[in-house]
Parts: sequence; structure tokens; C-alpha cells
Amino acid sequence: MEIKSSSSGKIPGIKSEQTITKQENLPKEYGITKIVLLPRDPFWAFAYWELTETTKSELEERYGKDVYDKSKYLLRVYDVTDIVFDGKNAHKYFDIEINPNVDNWYINVSEPNRNWCVDLGLLLPDGRFITIVRSNTVSMPRHGVSMITDEQWGVLKKEFERLLKLSGIEFIGKGSFDIAKLMRERWEEIVSISSMRASPLGISSFRPMPEEKPEAKLKDFWLKADTELIVYGTTESDAKLTIDGEEVKLNPDGSFSLRFNLSDGVRDIHIVATSSDGKMTKTITFNVSRKTKK
Repeated sequence: MEIKSSSSGKIPGIKSEQTITKQENLPKEYGITKIVLLPRDPFWAFAYWELTETTKSELEERYGKDVYDKSKYLLRVYDVTDIVFDGKNAHKYFDIEINPNVDNWYINVSEPNRNWCVDLGLLLPDGRFITIVRSNTVSMPRHGVSMITDEQWGVLKKEFERLLKLSGIEFIGKGSFDIAKLMRERWEEIVSISSMRASPLGISSFRPMPEEKPEAKLKDFWLKADTELIVYGTTESDAKLTIDGEEVKLNPDGSFSLRFNLSDGVRDIHIVATSSDGKMTKTITFNVSRKTKK
């Protein structure tokens, strides 16, 4: 898989083309002490934060300059899977010492498919940890192909058409017509089967047939693999965000994360954020290509 773009960006492996429709640049800081945590892949999360000078001065005044100067800034990363976290009941945690001048960090978590949150704080000389600000909680994606085969299906036909468009089939060349035909035929088959089991709401629910595994034969050897693209980021919580023209609902902290089927070929992914008053717009375009070799 090869990923290309036209200009430099912050996401490893992906470069982006960014434009601002107003001449004013967005401020680097907003004067609010805050930390945001985002999932990157099953084993990596990304945290970024702002720690104002006012907050630093308050800490220095509260604990004394001598104690403050000898303290260490830490990221304390908590495993909070399936619990309501109160600051003391995490399954486990680990610390990362950081330079007080940095404002972002990639965090390697030990297990996928878990929930994590992060405290930015001070480790005092006497061993006490003081939380300055706490992040949101993120759910990390699974690693590998899911073994769950009993999810319910409830996709309306117009939703199927939308997903078909987002999958990128229209961008992958001549063979896309055959793929689209097969997918549509499969959809009609699903509708035909499910119509005999329709629920009171008219949305079907059934278990997919188990996939047949290749018969075990001498010298047989097989391999299946696929890949997908995760697009994530953050903006102002009251902004309007669209991806390829489709409006995306933001999380309360302004973060977002979407997964895309990544088929062979080249496609552009256009991300547009518009301020709540409609006066400022920022655009990021990812140019992504995939080529499968067998």
C-alpha cells in the first residue's frame, strides 16, 4: 500500500494539502488548559494539549517555586475499560515523563480493544502525583479481523448506496463496475432472504452463513488479507465538519474518527471544517493510493 500527497502534514505516512479561506491564521493557542486524546491505530494513541502560563503560575504559587522547579511533568495513562473512572479505580496505569515545553505525544498502549484516558500532571519531589487536566476517554480499535459473526443487519437500501459510494469503488478504475454489480446482486439476495423474516419495523435481522474454509489438502496453502483507512482529527466542538460532502457528527470535545474501506486505486478524501458563525473554513485533503501485489 502506498500513500501519497501533495504537501507536508503531521500525520505519519500521510501528507495533506491545507487551505484557509480567510487570510487570518488560526491561533496556535486558545488560552485554555486542555488535553485531548485520539486513537491512531490498535496500539497507538495521540495526545495533544495546551497548558497556559496562568496554570503554570498557579501551580508554582500553590506548591512553592522550589518544589515546582524540582517536579516532573508526566502523562499518566489509565486503562479504564468497562468502568466509570473516578481517578482511583483504573485497572492499571503507566507514566510517561515529558518535557514541559512539548504539547503533543504519541502513546504506545499495551493492549488493543481497551478504553484509555490520560492525566497531564506534576510528580512532586515527595512522590505525590497532581492532576492538572484529564483527557477524554477513547476506545482503541481491535487488532486483526473480528471473529464476531452474529451482528444484526439493519441497513436500508439508500444507506447501502451511500456506503457503496464512500467505499471508493467509483475511484478504482474499470474493474469497479464488476465489483459494484456483485455487491448489488449480493444486496438483492440479502433483501430477498430477509423479506421472509422481516421484523415489525421492516428492518431485517439474520445471522450470515458461516464462510466455508478451503478443504485441507496436501500442499494447499492460502492467505487472506485486507486493509482499511482510519481518518481522525479534531476541530472546534461547535464547528460543522464534512468529509467528501457528507456531514460528520463531532464528539463533544470536537474530535472525530471514521474508518474507510481502502480499495485498490487512487482517491481523494476532502475534509472541511466551518466555524459556527460561517466566517472561517479550513480544508484538508488526503490523496491516498493503494496497490495490491500478489
